[in-house]
Amino acid sequence: MTQTQSRSHNKTSVTRIRNRGDNASASEEPSIGIVERVELTDFMCHEHADVNLCHKVNFITGQNGSGKSAILTGLVIALGGKASATNRAPNLKEFIREGRTRAVVRVHLRNRGSEAYHPELFGDMIIIERQINATGGTVSQFKVRNASTGEIVSRKKEDVVAITDHMAIQVDNPINILSQDAAREFLASTSPDKMYHFFLKGTQLFQLREDLEVVRQAITRSEASISRKKEVLPEMKAEKKRWEDHYQDMSQARDISTRMEQLSCQMAWAMVKEAESEVHTIDEGIDVFQKKMSKIDQKVDAEKEAIDAINQEAEELNDQAQ
Repeated sequence: MTQTQSRSHNKTSVTRIRNRGDNASASEEPSIGIVERVELTDFMCHEHADVNLCHKVNFITGQNGSGKSAILTGLVIALGGKASATNRAPNLKEFIREGRTRAVVRVHLRNRGSEAYHPELFGDMIIIERQINATGGTVSQFKVRNASTGEIVSRKKEDVVAITDHMAIQVDNPINILSQDAAREFLASTSPDKMYHFFLKGTQLFQLREDLEVVRQAITRSEASISRKKEVLPEMKAEKKRWEDHYQDMSQARDISTRMEQLSCQMAWAMVKEAESEVHTIDEGIDVFQKKMSKIDQKVDAEKEAIDAINQEAEELNDQAQ
């Protein structure tokens, strides 16, 4: 079956080859990591190319210069590959179609089954889009979408790397993706060194060696950092002890200040109670004195009445005597 979906000036056809004797159900098809569709807009020679692929073998045919390899290059670039990995251009801007200011490549990846990558976020189809800009501060931008909803889930390259790692897609592995130049070099070379180098890259041993070197460098930096920190550790401990002592002194001073405030309050209340007690004693004395004065006044009044009676009696006697 042949399908052509390209509005480029060059004609590129996509041929799907299936095993005619394969009667397996769709459920037995690979569930993740299958490239189902590649879209190119103003990328290399393509104004717009929309290529649908099957999950088995696809043959892309066309005349020289029709843009067949551009589809593979777009696939590599969309999945986070570097321009140098394609052997087609020294930098990403070179992939922008002549006369245009930006290019867009999109890859649709199947994401189904029990091993799907975060299906709750990305759904059963992930669209990875990379935009390349001729101008501006950002040369390329990623967008990772849920194909079902169209929602942009991420804009980070780290997430693109995580997706390709999860799906075991290695765009820089010549066994996974073999460009024309790499194939030509491989076929033309019989040097054991080059063959071994190809083997290292194909089995990812070369990448593993580079990763190990990065780890060794990280270990060296960590050991140097630990050594430096060990040297200053005694001084830092002494400084810590000084600050602990200072904190202890400040805590004690704060406790003393708090205690003094409490005692001052207690003293003030004690003085108030003492004054209240004195006032109460004086009040009691005044009450006693007032009672005594009342009795004295009563006696004085009684004496005055007696004197008045005597005086009256004396006057009566004087009158009788005359």
